[in-house]
Amino acid sequence: MSTPSEDELRGALASVLLKDGGDEGVVDGIDGDIIEYLAGMLAETEMDDVEESVGPFLEGYGCDETLIRSCCDAVTSIGSVGSGGGPSSSDMHVVNGSRDDVPSDGPAKLKQGVVSMSAALTDQTEDELDAQRYMWGQENRVAAMTNAQRDAHDSTVSAKDRRKARKELEAARREYEARMAVLQAQEEGDAGKASVSNMIIPDYRSGRNEKDIHVRNVSLSLDNGTCLLDDGELKFAHRRRYGLVGKNGVGKTTLLKAIAAFEVEKMPRHHRILHVRQEIRAAGGDISVLRAVMDADVERNTLIAEERELLGRLEGGGDAGGDGDAAAATKARLERLKAEGKGDDESFGADLKRLDEVYARLQALGSDSAESRASVILSGLQFTPAMQSGPTSALSGGWRMRVALAAALFIEPDLLMLDEPTNHLDLEAVLWLESYLQAYRHTVIVVSHDRSFLNEVCTDTIEFKNRKLTYYKGDYDTYVRTSDENVKNQMRVYQAYKDKRDHMMEFITKFRASANRAKLVQSRVKAVEKMDLEAPDPVVVEQLWRFSIPNPEPLGRPIIAIDDVSFDYNAVDESTGDKKPRGEWILQEVNFGVDLDSRIGILGPNGAGKSTLLNLIMDRLTPNRGSISRNGNLRIGHFTQHSADKFDLQLSAVENMLNTFQESDDQIMRSFLGKFQIQNTDALKPMMMLSGGQKSRVAFASLAYQKPHVIIMDEPTNHLDMESIDALVEAVKDFRGGLIVVSHDQHFITNTCGELWVVGEGRVTRFRGDF
Repeated sequence: MSTPSEDELRGALASVLLKDGGDEGVVDGIDGDIIEYLAGMLAETEMDDVEESVGPFLEGYGCDETLIRSCCDAVTSIGSVGSGGGPSSSDMHVVNGSRDDVPSDGPAKLKQGVVSMSAALTDQTEDELDAQRYMWGQENRVAAMTNAQRDAHDSTVSAKDRRKARKELEAARREYEARMAVLQAQEEGDAGKASVSNMIIPDYRSGRNEKDIHVRNVSLSLDNGTCLLDDGELKFAHRRRYGLVGKNGVGKTTLLKAIAAFEVEKMPRHHRILHVRQEIRAAGGDISVLRAVMDADVERNTLIAEERELLGRLEGGGDAGGDGDAAAATKARLERLKAEGKGDDESFGADLKRLDEVYARLQALGSDSAESRASVILSGLQFTPAMQSGPTSALSGGWRMRVALAAALFIEPDLLMLDEPTNHLDLEAVLWLESYLQAYRHTVIVVSHDRSFLNEVCTDTIEFKNRKLTYYKGDYDTYVRTSDENVKNQMRVYQAYKDKRDHMMEFITKFRASANRAKLVQSRVKAVEKMDLEAPDPVVVEQLWRFSIPNPEPLGRPIIAIDDVSFDYNAVDESTGDKKPRGEWILQEVNFGVDLDSRIGILGPNGAGKSTLLNLIMDRLTPNRGSISRNGNLRIGHFTQHSADKFDLQLSAVENMLNTFQESDDQIMRSFLGKFQIQNTDALKPMMMLSGGQKSRVAFASLAYQKPHVIIMDEPTNHLDMESIDALVEAVKDFRGGLIVVSHDQHFITNTCGELWVVGEGRVTRFRGDF
C-alpha cells in the first residue's frame, strides 16, 4: 500500500473530523491545526500502522471507536486507490502496459502516432508530436510528478519544518493584507476631509508650563510584541533642532507617531505637538489649498467655534471675526449690555470670562494674521496664487505633501516633527525650508536622509540604535566624527583590558602548579575575576555593505545625442486646433550629448521639465521638433525613488527578478541576489516580508543585472537610509558608464556628478560651477 500525499491525507481527515469542510471539528478541541498535524504525522508513517498512530491521539480528544474507525478507513482508502490494487504508484514498474497515473489511452497514442526517425522534426504531424510527448513523460503531469518526487527525495527540510514555514507565510500574508486594509480604510475615511494634519489639542492646565521636554524610562513596542526602544530617555530642549538618525526599520517613524499621539507615558500634555508623515495619500478634498492650510490648526478652529457659541448665548446671535478689532468691539458691546443690567445672571458673567480667555488664546495664536501667514508659507513652498486658490484634490502626491508641510509650519507647534520633509521638494524649496527652520522659535525633530539638510538645520543629533537613544551635540557631520571617535576609544579601552587580562592569565597558567608562587597566583586570579566583573563591553564594528554595478562593454560614439529638441505635451490645442507659441513649450532647442564617461547632474524647480527630459532620452516620449539619436546596442538602466514599489510584493525576490529577466536561471538569480545580501530564505519569502532596506537592495540588484551602459536616476535617494545611500554612491563612483541624475540631495550630486545642467524656462543650460 502506498503512502498518499500530505494534501490527500489532510482532505481525508477533514472529511471525517471537520463539519461541512469548515474549520470546526465534530469533537471539541479538533480544528484545522490538529488536522494539519495528523496529516504531517501520517505522511511519515506506513499505511499499515494508521490505527496505531491515530487511534490513541483521537481517543485523547474523546472520539469514540466508530469515529476513529471511520477516520482510519478514509485514510486507508486513499492508499488503496493510490496503489491501484497492485504495486505502488511511486514505483516505475508497468502493470499490464500502463500506470494508474498515466492515461489509459497511451498505447493507442503510440500506435496512431508512430514516429519516423528519418522525418524532419518540423514535418511531424500532431499525432506524432502527441506520441512523443507521451513517450518522454511530458503529458498528464508525469514530468511534474517525477520532479516533485525527486525534490522530496533531495530535500533536507523535514515535513514539520515545511508546515511551520507554510504557517509563517500564511500569517505574514494575513498580517500584510490586514495592514493594507487598514491603510485603505484610513485613505477612504480621509477622502474629502479638510484636515491635512492630525494634532491633539493640548491640555494647558497640566504641567507647569515648562518648555523643555524630559521623559525617562520610555519603552516602545510594536503590536506584535517587537521591542523598538527599551528604557530610553526623551530630552528635547526648547528652541533646539534635533536630527533623528538610524537605519530603516529601527522605529524612527513609530517613535514620532507615539510622541504626537501622547502615547508615551508621562509625556507632558501642555505642548502643541505635530508630526508630518512621509506620505499623505488624501488631503483636503475639494476645498482650496489656502483654506486647507488654515483649517489644519485644530486648536484655532475649536476656539473660533467656541467663540461663536459663546456669542450666541451672550447676545442671542452674532458673528466672530477672530481679529483684534472685532474682538474689542464685541467685548465693549457685551460690557455695555452687562452695565445696562441685561446680564445679571451668573452664567452671563462666566461666559463673558470664558470669552476673554478665548480671545486671549486666539491672539496668542495669531488668528488675526492667519491668512497672510498661510499665504507666505505657501509661496515659500512655491505655490502660485492660482494654486493656492485651487482645490487640493487636483494636486499630485508631492504637492499634497507640501500642503501638509505648509500646514505644520502654519500651526507652529511647540514640538514640530518632520519625517523626510525634503522627499518631494526641489532644491529651491529645500533651501527655503532650511532658512525657515533655522529661524523657528520652538523645538524641531527632523528625520531625513539628506546630509546637507541635516547639517544646515540641526543643532543636535539623536542616534536610534540597538533599542537606545544616544544624544550628540552638533550637526550630522559632527555626529559622524564623534561617533567614530567614540568607537575608536571603546576599542582602545577594550583592547587594553584584553591585553592586561591575557598577561595575567599567562602568569597564572605558567605558575599555577608552583607552590612557591601560590599566593601570587591566587591574588592574580582574584584580580582577573574583579576585572571581568568591571570589563568593558566588546566593540562590534558593523561591516559596511557595498555592491557593484558591472561595467558595460565599450560602445562607439555618440552614445546619446540630443539635437535641437523641443517638446510640449500640448503643442496643439485639441479644442481649437491652434498651435501653442513655441516660446511657451516645456523644452526648447535642447542640445547636449551623453558618453560613457558622462557624469551629469540635472537641477531645476519642480515642473520645469526634468522628468520630461529623462523620458525623451529613454524614448518614452517623442520630441515635437529635433532629433535624439542613440547607439543601437545601448542599454539604459533606470532607477527612481519608486523602484522598490514596482515589484509584486506577493512574490519572492527571485520570482520578481525572473519575471523581469525571463532569460535568466533560478540558481544564477539566487547567486546574484546573494551579492546584495538577499540570501537563503530572504530570497524565497514574499517581498512583503522584507524590510524597506532589503526591498531597496532588490531594486539595486535589478539595476545591476541589466549591465547598463548609461544609468538614469530620478531622485534615487528618497526613502533610502544613509547606509544604502553610501553604498549607491560608491557603486556609481566605480561604474564605468554614463550617469544622468535628477536629485536635490547635495551630498549625492557632489559625490557622483562632474557637471551640472539646469532646466528652467524651457532651456537646458550647463552651469559653470558647483553647489
